[in-house]
Amino acid sequence: MSSPPPGGSPQDVLAAAPPGLVDALGYPYFQSVFDRKSRRMSLGMELDAEFFKYTSPYEPVPLGELEEALLLTAATGLTGLNLADIDPSHGAEALCQWTNRTWPSSCSNHGTELFFTNDDGLYFLDMWSLMPEPDELNTLSGKSIEAQADFMIELTRRAKKELSPGRAQLPDDLPGLFVFNHWNANKPGTHLFVPVANMTLEYINLLFIYLSDEYRFSIVDEQKNWQSAGMQSWIDKGRIDPARRMGIIDLEQRVLSMQVVESAFICQNLNMAMQAIGLGGWTYTGFISRFVLGGEDVPGLGFRFVEPKEGPSTPVGVDGHFEAFCPPYYSDMHEAVDAFLETKWSQYDKEMPKPYLEPDRATQNIPRPDEETIAIVKDYCQYVYEEYGRFPATLDAMYQRLVCQAQHVDPDFYDEYYPPGACTEQHHQHFNRWHPDIVGPDGKPPLRS
Repeated sequence: MSSPPPGGSPQDVLAAAPPGLVDALGYPYFQSVFDRKSRRMSLGMELDAEFFKYTSPYEPVPLGELEEALLLTAATGLTGLNLADIDPSHGAEALCQWTNRTWPSSCSNHGTELFFTNDDGLYFLDMWSLMPEPDELNTLSGKSIEAQADFMIELTRRAKKELSPGRAQLPDDLPGLFVFNHWNANKPGTHLFVPVANMTLEYINLLFIYLSDEYRFSIVDEQKNWQSAGMQSWIDKGRIDPARRMGIIDLEQRVLSMQVVESAFICQNLNMAMQAIGLGGWTYTGFISRFVLGGEDVPGLGFRFVEPKEGPSTPVGVDGHFEAFCPPYYSDMHEAVDAFLETKWSQYDKEMPKPYLEPDRATQNIPRPDEETIAIVKDYCQYVYEEYGRFPATLDAMYQRLVCQAQHVDPDFYDEYYPPGACTEQHHQHFNRWHPDIVGPDGKPPLRS
């Protein structure tokens, strides 16, 4: 491979950096948009169907570390500090982080993180914990191509946590995987990216808006005869307005609508980067979430599942790496809300980087939630947990639907079945430009031995 195995210094990787790196970083954005197509046939795959009958003559070739680093950074990379251009005295208190990613997030909560697997292992990319340099609004601004690549390699190495060696054991048959994905999902040489959203992060954050003294929403339980969801005493005190009624299901659907788009942003970023690098792949929903996360007959991503009062078990996290703000990670929802507050407001500490020229002057005007609001949020969350034995009541605490797969495309398949243009010049020249040490004299990938 052009890139040495992980473990060498970034300088070693860059010393072997191929000319394809220059191609990718200079590729026009709008060209990527118009080049984007699902290209599902990878090196080493076989498709024996009524119309398509094809066996790739090439060896499956995994991506090198540099190729993967470009994809990971495009997907969910740290891009400096957000601008937080919202009035500090009215609205900025909703922000969960000052950091910025390659995709937008409600209240900058960044509750969606990326899991991925390749031939070497299963990994979690812990970007939430990384911080940019102080005053760093843009992590790539003014950097040379070599410095940009060095940054991306270092960033992904710092965030990358190995969960298990070898390719993740995901479903390869029904019922965990749709029939039309059996032939090409998670095969040798491919890199599978799985965004998972921590729904409890944005959920609890949103409650501090809806239950604040300014909004005073009354949340009711549609499944329990529209009774008050743990806040009748606050209605009696006049702190909550019973006329501003919102159901639990309605509220949780709002949370879902804000969170589910984050996975789509990440997958679209991956697709744009694939076009620029000259890789194949596509975004799909053929995997059933419970199987992917590990709730059925395969280990999947290794999530912990808990049993609610009714219905199937629900995923809550990967111990020590990615944990929801709910039991069993906390004794009850009172403790979970305290943990959320500690996590969020630690981002406001004096030593944490912030985007303003006068950070202390800006942040001193950001109000913290009062004790009454904290108590109402805790009462609501505890009501949900006691009534349903889970939090949220109707959503998975850890939510997964989309996956995105990247791979070295087999251009011969597209030459055989499609007119010119099905693959771009980036795809046809990929091995010449990225893997000159293993490319054949005809510019093709290595053949099966």
